[in-house]
Amino acid sequence: MKLAVINGNERHGSTWNIMDTVRKALDRYGDVETTEFYLPKDMPHFCRGCFSCFMHGEQTCPHAASVQPIVTAMLGADVIVLTSPVYGLDVSGQMKALLDHLCYMWVSHRPNPRMFSKIGLTITTTAGAGLKHTSKTMRDSLNYWGVLRVLSLAMPVSAMKWSDVQNKKRAHIEKKAERIAKRIAGYVRRAGHMRQRVFFRIFFALMQRMMRHNDWSPYDRKHWENQGWVGPTPSITDPEGKA
Repeated sequence: MKLAVINGNERHGSTWNIMDTVRKALDRYGDVETTEFYLPKDMPHFCRGCFSCFMHGEQTCPHAASVQPIVTAMLGADVIVLTSPVYGLDVSGQMKALLDHLCYMWVSHRPNPRMFSKIGLTITTTAGAGLKHTSKTMRDSLNYWGVLRVLSLAMPVSAMKWSDVQNKKRAHIEKKAERIAKRIAGYVRRAGHMRQRVFFRIFFALMQRMMRHNDWSPYDRKHWENQGWVGPTPSITDPEGKA
């Protein structure tokens, strides 16, 4: 099983340790190969809002040298893991900056069909509030990239440091990690036989109709044509290739 882990900061704090607990739990279901990134070290740039990725392709982004290795790792993984502690009731600025760079992959622009078989996991922790919103920010990107299933592990650790997390809380975290690892392993095993969620199929069909008349972003439309999703005789009517 291949994991692509994108950490929203560079600390080995509570969030990272919970991710590592899940990773170790996944070892029970076979060998786990992990490609791991730390933000901002591996992608230190803020999106400029230049629209170059939308209008001319992701390789024309001024930060492509930092962004594309992360994209390549995600496309080559079975499981995409996004982690971030709560910063100001949301993800870290570094994580938000990466997600901003990846909006071209949303179904409203150029969804990559290789994402349609991936399993997504978000992990977030806090000493106080903000778990739900922080988790949602990461889930939204995974959902709109077309990831097949998205799971979340959000924990109020009630501590500033991992070393301060009480043993009872750690035992609870380990149990949740074991349960979520079991679900991930099952999804990965069945990914080739699972249908996309209704939400994505409906949104995909909506965008498919819009792309047939797209005169505002020729680069996006060309992508949909190249995939066979739109054109004089579109070859599929949903993201799973079913005619």
